[in-house]
Amino acid sequence: MSMVKKMTWAVRTPQICLGFVLLVIGYVMFAMMNFSVFDAIKGPVELTAEMSLQEMEGQYVSYEVKYPLGTYMEETVTKKVNGVSTGTSRSRLGYIVYDENRDDFLAVECAVKQEDEMEGLVDQFWAALDGQGDVADTGIVIKGSLELLMGEDLRYYKKNLGSVLDEVPESAYVITGGKIKGEKIGQIYGISALGVVIAVLGIALLAKSSSKEISRSVAAYLAANPQFKEEELEQDFAGAVKLGSLWVGKRWTFGMLSDKSAVHDNDSIIWVYPYSERSGKNTISKMGVVFLDGSFASAILSGGRTKKAMAEYDRLGHIVTGNDVSYRNTLASGLSEFLALKYYPAKGINAAATQEPAPAPETDPEQEA
Repeated sequence: MSMVKKMTWAVRTPQICLGFVLLVIGYVMFAMMNFSVFDAIKGPVELTAEMSLQEMEGQYVSYEVKYPLGTYMEETVTKKVNGVSTGTSRSRLGYIVYDENRDDFLAVECAVKQEDEMEGLVDQFWAALDGQGDVADTGIVIKGSLELLMGEDLRYYKKNLGSVLDEVPESAYVITGGKIKGEKIGQIYGISALGVVIAVLGIALLAKSSSKEISRSVAAYLAANPQFKEEELEQDFAGAVKLGSLWVGKRWTFGMLSDKSAVHDNDSIIWVYPYSERSGKNTISKMGVVFLDGSFASAILSGGRTKKAMAEYDRLGHIVTGNDVSYRNTLASGLSEFLALKYYPAKGINAAATQEPAPAPETDPEQEA
């Protein structure tokens, strides 16, 4: 495998792993919402008279409530401040509803904010039965999943319906207003949208190719340095020490640094040191590189790998390694002063420190890993 392919895979492997992880997270977020976002986008199916409740079970439906008898349950939420309960509040209401189309009863759940409207229909329904008015011509449209009523809710439903009927059916259906498959519609949209964003990021990482970027960088280096041939780079790369996504050879350093170059002549490197950066609650270990022209680049590299890299650079003789603060102070005083530490002696150069001070590295070497 050529050096370009090896460098590409070194960069691509963590991208591929992260891409798959993001895809899985996105899928899990969809699964958490029971993939209900597709039902929400499609919209509810109107529950008409000819439809069988059994066949429509599990579907997102809309139903016009005209004849509610009254509530059979209240869902409450306990409010807490610093872990201490400050009371409870009602979050949802369950109503028993007469379904004229099927001459049967079913349950609907609705938000507390709809209570006044529902209670108005309840009063109108019972008043009509007492001959004190007409039943409602229009009602309240409830949108939600049509599900079998289960557990405690079914028990409360049967108990309350039993106060009206002599015989109560053993099973009943409920329309969970504002919910699809047990999840609130707002949460379905929010979490699913976040899942889409995460999944798209994963797909983007999987689709991204660094091969062209690295091959272009190698070609650019060879074009700028026609005295070297690609075969020479390949030969040095073959004997280089691999440290993560970085290869330290005798003549060149291979791998994408922060300056977006994949090939660096070791003769242009004058200082290598470890440092760390904070990213939120995490610490990222890096290797800083200062070049002969005073410019700076970095690579994400663990402290152990940076230590091994510095050992390789030490063998070259002209590169200062380590994050001693005196090195920074010397570089701040002037580039020639810094070069006099190791570069000039190793290269057999006797030059006075006449150059202008070079800018210090962008990252303080005092920030140790």
